[in-house]
Amino acid sequence: MKSFFQEYFYYTRAERNGAFVLALLCLLLFLFPRVYPHFKDSRDSEYGQYQEEAQAFFAELEAGGPASPGPVAEAFFFDPNTISRDSLLLLGLPARTANTIVKYRKKGGRFRRPEDLRKLYTLSEEDYERLAPYVRLPAPASAPARQVKLERETSFPPPLQPFPFDPNTATREELLRLGLPDRLAGNILKYREKGGRFRNPESLKKIYGMDEDTYLALAPFIEIGEPDTAAPKPEEERPQAYEQVPAAPVAIDINQAGEQEWQQLQGIGPGYAGRILRFRDKLGGFAYIDQVAETYGLPDSTFRKIRPLLRLSPVLRKININAADAETLKAHPYLDWRKANAIVNYRAQHGPFRSMEDLKKLKALPPEVVERLAPYVGF
Repeated sequence: MKSFFQEYFYYTRAERNGAFVLALLCLLLFLFPRVYPHFKDSRDSEYGQYQEEAQAFFAELEAGGPASPGPVAEAFFFDPNTISRDSLLLLGLPARTANTIVKYRKKGGRFRRPEDLRKLYTLSEEDYERLAPYVRLPAPASAPARQVKLERETSFPPPLQPFPFDPNTATREELLRLGLPDRLAGNILKYREKGGRFRNPESLKKIYGMDEDTYLALAPFIEIGEPDTAAPKPEEERPQAYEQVPAAPVAIDINQAGEQEWQQLQGIGPGYAGRILRFRDKLGGFAYIDQVAETYGLPDSTFRKIRPLLRLSPVLRKININAADAETLKAHPYLDWRKANAIVNYRAQHGPFRSMEDLKKLKALPPEVVERLAPYVGF
């Protein structure tokens, strides 16, 4: 019997090793389904949960179900030509619509009436009906008088046709034949009527309206003759020389006076007059007379001399603090980039400003800056 088992169940060493390995593989295959779940990454289950939530969300959208209600936006008055992207978001517009409005303006587009907002394909009819009553557009006829004046001055004058002439004796017809504008010819005649006399070609520059290019074109043709002293007029009829007649001081309106009017004041030349006008334009108009002294480079002694002749008119251009972007705010002389960005960021986080008290909450704006800004801020 023993020999029988030895004959049929005897294995060589190699066969025994093969049988052991085969048994081990069978055991591993048997245990694998029971052990594998314990080593499975938990992220797979999280992804599965996320996938289920995403499928449920898209199913709700396809079914036309309402999305979760967001915060109700508060409307305020705004100009669509100047309002910033942050303020558009505060109005409750989607980011896509706000970006469309900004891109439309950058490409040269302009809203001339509230109905132009309907051009934006991303603006829904509900948003348009909600915001249309709050659109405020500047009237096209309210252009400043200075702007109209500049447009007139930039019109091209007729070409000059110079010929030899004496500015002390030339008639209006001769001055017009030179190619001078009628207004400039009239100023020359008024100068002579008041007793003025041109003693050299350079004295022609004193005439109001005579620019440098016109003078250079006429200078080679100016021939000033000797004054006629053969028959002097009686003392009571002979006018005094224009240079000897003391000019009476004339008061000017600091918000409406042009460059020539400023130059009539003692100590104000073309340089100071230009600086004053540029500073006034950046401010949006002077709110009080002493602001003129803030002009860059203007000596305090000069300002004290001219101050009694300065008059104030309520001509101010205000900034919509709830619609202006950082670039517009920074252009004001009382603000810089840091202050402008602080205003825009605070407005985006806390909503539109309602009064100067809200503006005082900004730590980036010192109280004295807020006080100086007050006349130029609109809500």
